[in-house]
Amino acid sequence: MKRSGRSGFWQLLPRARRTIIGAGREVGSQLFEFALVLPLLVMLLVGIIKGGVLFYDYVVLADAVASGARMLATNRASGNGNPCTLGETALKNAAYNLNQSLITIQPETFSGTGGSTCAALAPNDAVTMSATYPCDMTIPFLGSFWPTCTLSSQTTVRIE
Repeated sequence: MKRSGRSGFWQLLPRARRTIIGAGREVGSQLFEFALVLPLLVMLLVGIIKGGVLFYDYVVLADAVASGARMLATNRASGNGNPCTLGETALKNAAYNLNQSLITIQPETFSGTGGSTCAALAPNDAVTMSATYPCDMTIPFLGSFWPTCTLSSQTTVRIE
């Protein structure tokens, strides 16, 4: 059996040196990986915030349409004016957080025995009120993904 010139410790020394030198090359790798992932995390955070604002606008619009329809349904015979105008005013007042000039109120649709105008409404007729509002899905530095995004809400009520 032939013996090598190196014994146990001296055989392990070159491997230990390579391990120590190799470990030094990883300095700053966490910062580099964070710099790669940071733009994705920022885009995800901005997307979550934009989605929350979009959902909030939808909830405000839906509540405003329901409020306008409720006003139209309950003020038919109050003598305070045209119930359709009162309903549209109530809708605009309920959507105070939205840009009023961008809210589009579609003409009311009527079904029942009363007819197709606000003046001819009768009890138990159904009235549908609807509105739309443009949404803004522009993400900074990326532009708009949905340039024609529109929120819409519709409510049907029975005239009292």
